[in-house]
Amino acid sequence: MPNPHHLTLVARQLKGRLNGKAFLTIDRSEITELLRQISGEDTTRIKSGIASDLERALLEQAVRCYPSLAATTTGDAIRLFHAGTLLGQLTDVLAHPASETDKELAELLTKIKGKWLHNS
Repeated sequence: MPNPHHLTLVARQLKGRLNGKAFLTIDRSEITELLRQISGEDTTRIKSGIASDLERALLEQAVRCYPSLAATTTGDAIRLFHAGTLLGQLTDVLAHPASETDKELAELLTKIKGKWLHNS
């Protein structure tokens, strides 16, 4: 079973693949293969426990993924992006819709359109 060090190494490599890009879309199976290579365990699978631990390791590297690893399976794609960015904020308000976040979503869309006030 992969240990926390293996998960940290996977997270660091995935962060390195972002390489200054705003986001990176990869197949979830690539993450599984990377974990297998690093851990040396050819049969490792990313189930809920490992998915949660790996997402935590990614966050420690300031990287998020959407959809979550636990919500996906082998044939799915994952989008990696830097935590704390405009993309991260947009993902949050879209993934968790609530009338309380409508104003925030409107403000984010205004920013994306390039019409925000730079001093606010």
